[in-house]
Amino acid sequence: MSSTTHPHVKVIEGMTAAAINGDKDALAKIFTDDMQFHVRGPLPKVGDHDGVDGFTDVIGTIFEVTEGDVNIEALLISANDTWATEWEHAVLGRNGQKLDTHNVFTYRFEGDRIAEMWMVCTAPAGSEAFWS
Repeated sequence: MSSTTHPHVKVIEGMTAAAINGDKDALAKIFTDDMQFHVRGPLPKVGDHDGVDGFTDVIGTIFEVTEGDVNIEALLISANDTWATEWEHAVLGRNGQKLDTHNVFTYRFEGDRIAEMWMVCTAPAGSEAFWS
């Protein structure tokens, strides 16, 4: 069964809220202890990161560089008992510039916790300059 009303959708929504609020305690309950976070695309800290600290390091860097000018809209979240996918529209601001991007997230669950997460930024060509 795959659904936008699957309980894992609420977990993802809670994870997003906790990430935006920098709530590491909430994230520690949402992620498995050995969670892996894979970041791809024109973003800071592309690569593979471990645990809550690795995740918050990447997300914190995005919020730091943009001075919090991050607007996120979840377009669709779909889940089953093991996997979930999210499509997101994000508009980021930095130094008077805007980066309008669509991102794709894939989540692998173990029970009701996120064990692995892939973030793929599909920003237009040349978007790397936004981060320099």
